[in-house]
Amino acid sequence: MNRRDSQYAFLANGGRMGERIRDMDWSAHPMGPVESWEPALRTSLGIMLSSSFPSFLAWGEDLALFFNDAYVPVLGQKSDWALGAPYAGVWHEVWNRLAPTIARVQGGESFFFENYATTLERHGYPEPAWFTFSYSPLRDEQGGVKGLICTVIEVTDKVQALARHKEAEERLAMSLEASGNIGTWSVDLDTYTTHVDERFARLFQVDAALARTGTELTRFTDLIHPDDRAGVTDAIGAAIRDGTLYDAEYRIPQRSGIDAWVNARGKVFTDPASGKRRFAGIAVDISVSKRAEQALLVTERQAAAASLRAEESRRRLDGLLEAAPVGIFYVDTSGRLLMSNAATRSLWGDYPASGGIEKYAKWTGWWPDGKPLAPQEWPLARVLGGEDIVEAIIEIEPFGNPGVRRMIMVRAQALRAADGAVNGAVAAHMDISAQVAAERALKDSEQKFRNITNMIPQMVWSINVEGTEDYVNERWQAFTGVAHVELARKGWQKVLHPDDLAPVLAAWKRSFAAGTPFEIEHRLVHHAGGYRWVLNRALPCTDGVGRVTHWMGTLTDIHDQKAGEEELRAASRRKDEFLAMLAHELRNPLAPISNAAQLIAMANPPDKRIRHSSDVITRQVRHMTELVDDLLDVSRVTRGLVTLEREPVDVRAIVLGAVEQARPLVEARGQQLTLELGEAGLRVDADRTRMVQVVSNLLNNAAKYTPQGGSIALSVSSHGGGEVTIAVADSGIGIAPDILPLVFDLFTQAERTPDRSQGGLGLGLALVKSLVQLHGGQVQAASAGLGKGSTFSVTLDVVAGVAPEAAPAAGQPEHGAGGGRRILIVDDNVDAAESLGEIMQAYGHAVATASTPYGGLAFAAGDWPDVFILDIGLPDIDGYELVRRLRALPQARPALFVALTGYGQAHDKVLSLGAGFDHHFVKPVDLAALTAVIEGART
Repeated sequence: MNRRDSQYAFLANGGRMGERIRDMDWSAHPMGPVESWEPALRTSLGIMLSSSFPSFLAWGEDLALFFNDAYVPVLGQKSDWALGAPYAGVWHEVWNRLAPTIARVQGGESFFFENYATTLERHGYPEPAWFTFSYSPLRDEQGGVKGLICTVIEVTDKVQALARHKEAEERLAMSLEASGNIGTWSVDLDTYTTHVDERFARLFQVDAALARTGTELTRFTDLIHPDDRAGVTDAIGAAIRDGTLYDAEYRIPQRSGIDAWVNARGKVFTDPASGKRRFAGIAVDISVSKRAEQALLVTERQAAAASLRAEESRRRLDGLLEAAPVGIFYVDTSGRLLMSNAATRSLWGDYPASGGIEKYAKWTGWWPDGKPLAPQEWPLARVLGGEDIVEAIIEIEPFGNPGVRRMIMVRAQALRAADGAVNGAVAAHMDISAQVAAERALKDSEQKFRNITNMIPQMVWSINVEGTEDYVNERWQAFTGVAHVELARKGWQKVLHPDDLAPVLAAWKRSFAAGTPFEIEHRLVHHAGGYRWVLNRALPCTDGVGRVTHWMGTLTDIHDQKAGEEELRAASRRKDEFLAMLAHELRNPLAPISNAAQLIAMANPPDKRIRHSSDVITRQVRHMTELVDDLLDVSRVTRGLVTLEREPVDVRAIVLGAVEQARPLVEARGQQLTLELGEAGLRVDADRTRMVQVVSNLLNNAAKYTPQGGSIALSVSSHGGGEVTIAVADSGIGIAPDILPLVFDLFTQAERTPDRSQGGLGLGLALVKSLVQLHGGQVQAASAGLGKGSTFSVTLDVVAGVAPEAAPAAGQPEHGAGGGRRILIVDDNVDAAESLGEIMQAYGHAVATASTPYGGLAFAAGDWPDVFILDIGLPDIDGYELVRRLRALPQARPALFVALTGYGQAHDKVLSLGAGFDHHFVKPVDLAALTAVIEGART
């Protein structure tokens, strides 16, 4: 064996495809010369090519296709060029469905599919096909997946045969139903469980429900007349054992005392799907004919044998004819009617007995085009005239029903003797009026659908599972200027905005994979030029087995709505920017006022009026700060910018925290606050800080609207449904009925009374409602009317778990406790800088101030502080840039950098920490928190 032969040894048993691989020039192919192919590929190819089962192998990044001789019929015309071609290109028409599975195989998984339905184009046109196949990954010598191998068996003929079998069974059931005296039975030969229909059950006087659910065979054989039972059981045994036809007559004793005669026929059948064997057939009630036969035997004993044979033949023929679901005519060579069945009489009515073809003129019929049938054009006449088989669809008018028409399908066939001579003919007539009516109704429905879709303001479209548009309404062309014919082969993708095509395809693939509704907004070309925004919605349409066959959707022009939404978003951004600037501008003057008031309080002046004034200033500054915080909180909540840090929290901890915050206002107004904390250990899944804010807002609201010396009651109660309610009731001014539904709306307030010293913007209750809804809870307000107080309640779900320990409240730092820190304050508001500096000096710190960022840089370069307190909104360069420059100074040493600003939204804090600040405080500053940070920096 030379070297070249050894290189191709793996193709030795490869058949025709092995020869093609050997003869093909692979040097220009991505696979490269055969000599360079990996051993794993060679081995796999050798196994695949020598297999008797249809198999293929795909290898490499492009999944180059190899297949054996048995797989060629599966490929059809593609087999001429598919060798070595990319797998995705060979089966491009089904690649969208196969790709996810192929990707998982390349990830190392194996798959098996049975009776997999698809549509292929292997002969130049789409055709349905079914396969049973398995995928397995192929690995190289290092264990990496380099390709896949598939063994496949086409089961199209089997699936279609099963469908035809099912249809035949349905037709048989219709025939039996029409017969009225034929029952069916079936015996499972594995368990001998017997099922019969209602007609059979009536013959045997067995409960119909028991018959349908199945019972033992002996239950029926034991009911047969004792004289007939042995013969029947022997016939059943022979039919099951030998596979012969079963045909038996027997009597069944009835309660009336008169035996019922039954002719039972059947055989053993094998289920084509499961392979299970069953013994099944029919049972015909022949009591009437038997009694007639017996009467005839009494009067004609000498001709008994001959009469019995004739009657048997006639009975069998009559039974077959009467049981048939279609009308049947027998005629002789002249066309004279010899015999017909019950279905014929039902179809044609009381028809005359035709004595020959010339008499067929009495039978009224029309061709589908409306032309009347001549006597010689009837199918029976044509086969008697020499044609072998004639099929036709004819519209008839039954006898006795003038003006009534039926559509029938006729099949006529000549009956020939052994020598081939025609000795008569038979014709079968089937009423297809319902089917024709259904087809007409379908056409009418389709026309109505088109009319409706062309009238509605939306564009309507339909697309198949391959992504090809098969219908659009007239409004589509009016909107886009693109005709339907231009959409063939996925041409609809060209009318989408290029930036929207990928998101639309991704959304469609997700909906297709999950079988869920499709919805997306995108831009669509407009006939006037440019693109307009549309809302695209679609639903999957399925067949009888739940498989998606196509998608129906609509496109709605929302361009003007989108433009309006953009304007609203722009207005919202301007509002948020205004609120942030407003908060900044309000906090800046509040900071020096607060600092001055605290300096006065720290000095402990002897004059009571000065101390009182200091307290008033402090309270009013706190009140204004709360108003600013509420305003910004409402803005953040309504825009969905609040993130809850939820955990199991003790309800008592929430209530006590809120009471601590609201107590100063309640005590200042001389009001009586009573608490009813309810059951201990109740916990809710909540953000503790936000829920304390909710309850304290309700308490503050109650205090504001309750007169001096009034009463407020806070109670906690649990419910059997796993809920807890926190209620705040007051004896205040109450709420008018017309205001009650609006109390949780923004900027809504009840009428002010002269004794109300505490004002507001109508934000607190709106904030309460938004925060409670974020927690999945409910908030309610109730009042008996003006002057009768009000009650606000919050209901939340109770959860199991351990409530976290409440953090101890931070105390007010003692005067001068911190001492010894060198602090630089930079703020262009000189009053704010100097007043804060005086407070820090009172705590024992050495303080310097600067009103410009450059002054702060100069000071730090000469005498580096321990702590920097910097404003953000500085002239020339802002606080973010200032902290960066300070940290970059050559003299820079470890220090604490604190941002103190009027900007307090979440993104402001993120920006400050990103710029280099260690802490972020909002004006007017919480001195306890600030001094705690400064003290912490020294350890």
